Amino acid sequence: MKRPATFKQISRLLMDSWISSPDGLADPESLYGPFRGMLRANMILLVINIQSGKPEEFHLDFIKGYDLPTGFASLHLLQRRGSLSDFPDQHYLQGIVVPAYADAAKRQRPAMRCIVTRILDMHVAYDRIILPQKNSAGLSSWCIGLLDIRFLLPTGPRTDGLDDADLAILQLLAEGASTREVATAANLSARTIEHRIERLKSRFRARNITQLVVLAISAGIASLGGQDF
Repeated sequence: MKRPATFKQISRLLMDSWISSPDGLADPESLYGPFRGMLRANMILLVINIQSGKPEEFHLDFIKGYDLPTGFASLHLLQRRGSLSDFPDQHYLQGIVVPAYADAAKRQRPAMRCIVTRILDMHVAYDRIILPQKNSAGLSSWCIGLLDIRFLLPTGPRTDGLDDADLAILQLLAEGASTREVATAANLSARTIEHRIERLKSRFRARNITQLVVLAISAGIASLGGQDF
């Protein structure tokens, strides 16, 4: 069975196609089209029309959206075509998206980044490559963006106020330890650990231990703030 292409491999193909593309290429599809069928379910392909030069008038077109099953209803809102002024999370847009695409268009050079940030009710990590139109006559008219979503996590309460025992329990649960193994490592009784886990589940509004671990990790990401690496 043929292994699916990786983000790195597709990015390299797109880069080669961009290098050989002519100046002033009008249709970005001729650049990404040959590789569209290679995209995996967790990848997003988009084109931003920036011809107006005004960020509020940039137009976003999703060529291929995020296709993995998810309970995030907000994800559908984030993948609608339209003006950037209609995008539902303007803080994320103005802080991360617009500066990156505007800079790539100005320099007319590809740009790659790893992003860890918050979008609406999600913490998101993804790799991104931006390919701007080459245009010796002025600014690029469009930019292609390819995103490889590493994870989507729900936002939750911060971890401020947890004591060392709580932090130890969350760490050991994240490592796959059972309740009894957590008790042994933390030098506490199994009953005490069970009580603390129930208290942590209530604090994080988690339905089960798996969701508790996910929300705890998400809370740790929240304490870092949005990062653009």
